[in-house]
Amino acid sequence: MTRITIVGSRQLQNLPHAVLTMMQLLFPKDTEVLLRHPLHQPPNRFEMLTAYACDHLGIPHRWMRPEPGGRGQVFNRDITMVGMSDLVLAFFAEDEMSGGTEHVVEKAIDQRVPVYSFGIREERLVLVGSSDLDDAWGAFTI
Repeated sequence: MTRITIVGSRQLQNLPHAVLTMMQLLFPKDTEVLLRHPLHQPPNRFEMLTAYACDHLGIPHRWMRPEPGGRGQVFNRDITMVGMSDLVLAFFAEDEMSGGTEHVVEKAIDQRVPVYSFGIREERLVLVGSSDLDDAWGAFTI
């Protein structure tokens, strides 16, 4: 099974068609998507829409919640997610990497997990950074 973590910044209010196309055309058939879920609140809109897209495309997904115990557990959840993943895809409003989504990208780089970061501008994806030492997921740069 291939596990792909998908994270998006809170500023994102929609799921561009380009992300759906990426999921449909580039994800291996045996993919499971990992998504962040806060402990006591609903997930952010982007990740909810990603879950709906997974359901529509028949891609299994799993919500990852932090353990109780404060902000540090949120960071631990992110580290665990990345450690379980074969690939991390991060999406940002425009091209400004920030907040918890940036933390996930940093952890992917630290753990040498391939990561591709995209800015979303007017429904288009713009690659703003990547770390894929073996170029195993180079198709995501097309």
